Amino acid sequence: MPALERNQQFDRYRIIQSLGNGVSGESYEAVDTMLQRKVTLKLIHPWFTLPDSAHRQFFREMQGISMLNHPYLAATLDYGEIDGRLYVVRRYLSNGSLLSNAGRLWFKPPLDVEDAIQYGHQLAQALDYIHNCGYLHGAVTFSNILVLQGPNVDHEPGYAPFLLADVGLSNYVRRFGQPQIKLLPITAAPEQIGKRVTPASDQFALAVLLYFWLAGRPPYIGTTEEIEHAKLTGAFPPLFSLNPEVSYEQEEVIRRALSIYPEERYPSMEAFADALVATLTPPINTAPPTPSPIPHPEQSLTLEQMLDALAKSSPSVFQPGIQLPPEAPFSAEEAPTYQEKEIIEMEIQAGQVEQHTQVTQVTQPIAIPRLQIKWLSGGETREYLLEHKEILLGRAGSDDVLLDQDSSISRHHALLKYEDDRYLIYDQRSSSGVFVNGEKLTDETGRALADRDHQKWVSLRKTHLIKNGTYPQ
Repeated sequence: MPALERNQQFDRYRIIQSLGNGVSGESYEAVDTMLQRKVTLKLIHPWFTLPDSAHRQFFREMQGISMLNHPYLAATLDYGEIDGRLYVVRRYLSNGSLLSNAGRLWFKPPLDVEDAIQYGHQLAQALDYIHNCGYLHGAVTFSNILVLQGPNVDHEPGYAPFLLADVGLSNYVRRFGQPQIKLLPITAAPEQIGKRVTPASDQFALAVLLYFWLAGRPPYIGTTEEIEHAKLTGAFPPLFSLNPEVSYEQEEVIRRALSIYPEERYPSMEAFADALVATLTPPINTAPPTPSPIPHPEQSLTLEQMLDALAKSSPSVFQPGIQLPPEAPFSAEEAPTYQEKEIIEMEIQAGQVEQHTQVTQVTQPIAIPRLQIKWLSGGETREYLLEHKEILLGRAGSDDVLLDQDSSISRHHALLKYEDDRYLIYDQRSSSGVFVNGEKLTDETGRALADRDHQKWVSLRKTHLIKNGTYPQ
């Protein structure tokens, strides 16, 4: 599909200029003509049309992601589909990302240790919030950490210069599309090489960023193969050998978050964040053990050259022999970092979606009722968590459960409502009706979909709904 042009109208958005390409799509500076404000408009996977199943999954995921609200997250303002093009709109920041001119000037590493840990703690809080809401970021990189303001020169408490953007977008494109950038970013965790993404993958990515801020270089340097080998063997220089201001306790916290295996990292982003802040208290006078020499590739770049490589994503010594496609320029906001062009091709099949979008809680989970849907004409059973007291089912894009495979399903077909410790189902004046165990519902009468001892079958024409009998505690 052709790129959007300057002054072109895209629904209510007027294009000002292109901001560049990334893994998930093309970004533009635009004006929301309805609300008269600048925004960043991102076309998702615009190089060719995704299948209908991928479009449905986009709306399912964005319906929840768009509701995320945290002080360290760049809010999603709008999302949808126009002329077959998926898009997401978020807040526009003129300073760009950590790879912009402002970001490189203001936050040139190595940063002050306390500032770096405070910034890392804030981003960890945002990621912990995302995980607790049941989502993953999946691609925390230098290019989606937006710069809200300059460095904390006055040492103000609670100073927050960054916003984390683009939750789940790159991960979505890798699972359902064919990204033009085929390699994983330098911040990708070892398990992502094997096409696995977990909450601990976001923890690893943040630890890579912290290491860069404190050491003035990433933990892994070399060719694609050398970087992959270093990640899979845990070979990187000790932080305090590169920055004597880093304490032994801080070294240990970041080293644990960079563990090869996810289960060896901190059990949650909250635990990682707490461990980081705890290192800012005055340490006990214990001399750190002399580290064993760890082999790592020699590097001959200056710091400025490394930052240039970050912003321009040039082949350089970090990626010898890798060239970007000429039709995919990168701007300061969207440019990939060292391996933002990516280390390993990762194409996750659509059948694996649930294991990546459902986050396993580390603490004792509360039992959440689940809704299973099976089409009688065939296909796999789908499962949804019922996290709200009212759940709409139908073909409308605003419905909580989207059932658009059959035109006989009404736009708002049925309502699930949690009453008296159970879910009841109501017909929403649908054209083909709602049946519970063969009995058709009236418009006013709700029927219990399940109780604590058994399940009931509900029919929406060609669809069977199975309500699992687990309830909130």
